[in-house]
Formats: sequence, structure tokens, C-alpha cells
Amino acid sequence: MKSTILLLLLVLGLVYVSKSASIINPTPISVNDDVKFEPAKPIHSHYKTMYILDTDDFGLINSTLINIYNAYRDPRLINRLEIILVAFGKGYNVYLNSNPEFQPMLTSLQDSGCVFVLCNNTINAYHLNLNDLFPGVNPVPSGNGEIILRLGDGWSSIHP
Repeated sequence: MKSTILLLLLVLGLVYVSKSASIINPTPISVNDDVKFEPAKPIHSHYKTMYILDTDDFGLINSTLINIYNAYRDPRLINRLEIILVAFGKGYNVYLNSNPEFQPMLTSLQDSGCVFVLCNNTINAYHLNLNDLFPGVNPVPSGNGEIILRLGDGWSSIHP
């Protein structure tokens, strides 16, 4: 009985895969050769953005730090960029001294001008001590409040 059910599931899976192959390998879209892509050009002298972390997922934290690093090195944005990293919830893990894998990148970003922000509600909820965090972390009353206020002041946000 079990082998019959497994065989049926296998057959159904193969049918699904064969039917979804057209989704995986769609017909190529024709490109108009007359349209040329142009990268965005800076039109302002100053750009303000915040990156938002609310997870302890190593891959997402690492990707976020790399994204910030890359933004600072984009030739169009050099000397035009103000960045803060807002962490709340489990995002506080990025700042823990007990997570040394993030320390070199945090140091590099801080040297580039990145400001590190941590939700005070998170500090209280997880009973964090500022001495256990990367130097220069700035508490704010709430991470969400910081995001709301800065969005209202014209900051952009990136939440990987």
C-alpha cells in the first residue's frame, strides 16, 4: 500500500514538473533593439537611506551588510550617501559582540559613515546590555518609529 502511494506521488510529481517546465523555461521575450538601457544618474547632491534588519538569519544579515558596502562604493553615490542600519526584533544579532563574523564588516561600514541604530524595545525585550554590542550602536525609542519618521522626512528604505 505504501509503495503504491509513493509511486502515485512520484507520477503526479513528474506530471507537475513536466507541465511546469514551460514556467521554468519560458519563451524568450523579444527585445526591441532600438531601446537602450541607461543606468540611473544621480540628480541630487545627497541621498539618505536606511537598511532594515529584523531577522537573525545569517544569510540575510550578511547580504544586508554587503549591500550597504556596495552602495558606499557605487561611483555614482560616492560623497552623496547617508546610510543608517536600523535593527529591531531578532535583527539585534548583527550588533552582538558574540557574533564576531560581522565585526569586520561593521567596522568597515562605520568607517564609511554608516550609523547603527537599535530599537530600545528590542533592548528591553531581549535584556541586552549595550556593553555587549558593537561600539557605536545608537538606541532609539522604537525601530518602527524610527523608520516611520525617517520615511516621512524623505529617507528611502531597503529591507532585504
